[in-house]
Amino acid sequence: MFSVVGKMVNYQYTYLIGDLILLIIWLALFLRRKDTRKEMLIIGICFGLATILTYAAYAEDWWRPLTLTGESNFSVEDFLFGFFIGGISAVIYEHLFNKRIKIKNVKKLKDKKRNISLLIILFLMAAIFLVSFFILGNNSLKSTIAAFVIPTLIIYKKRPDLIKNSLVSGVLILALSIVGYNILNLITPGFFDQFWLFENIGRKIFLGIPLEEYVFYLLLGMFVGPLYEYWKEGKLINIKK
Repeated sequence: MFSVVGKMVNYQYTYLIGDLILLIIWLALFLRRKDTRKEMLIIGICFGLATILTYAAYAEDWWRPLTLTGESNFSVEDFLFGFFIGGISAVIYEHLFNKRIKIKNVKKLKDKKRNISLLIILFLMAAIFLVSFFILGNNSLKSTIAAFVIPTLIIYKKRPDLIKNSLVSGVLILALSIVGYNILNLITPGFFDQFWLFENIGRKIFLGIPLEEYVFYLLLGMFVGPLYEYWKEGKLINIKK
């Protein structure tokens, strides 16, 4: 049931407003540097599609937001969220620490192997989540943790030079989510009570935000942050001033 506050706030636009907050940050990064735009677009599209595909699972036991089309299995807000947060996560470390990717030119055969490597890591992430949630019956939080942690550890094993990128990206995306949620809560107060399925996940709140969100954004940033460099076998180097 909607609370008294809920009756005064139109939560149908909350998700879209959250996306617009991300858009501001995404645009700032996109316009700031040309060399990271391709990375933002490719990784953003991957996670925009992933957000659409996983919505049904999260709607079962985590959250069920109102959208412009109501509570549906597909919404433009889902894609926009994945697109913006994916793109931001992919490059935020490079921007804040003045890094750029140095990628060696390779033969087409090597390029194909790189593409296969990306597909494998993304397929593994998706497979782990789907098997954990739909077959093993774990909740979406446990499934998300497994889906992010295992591929991230594989990246660490193969590319230990990307561990710093991963860890710092995780912390930065977590910090960004905390700021974003607080802004959104000022604009549409009480939206957590309207969207989050606390009867399933329990009402575990820290600084006004459900604990599950801290876990999600930290692990998201840790996985996505080094993903493009892992795919392209690129090295992060300092930008010459």
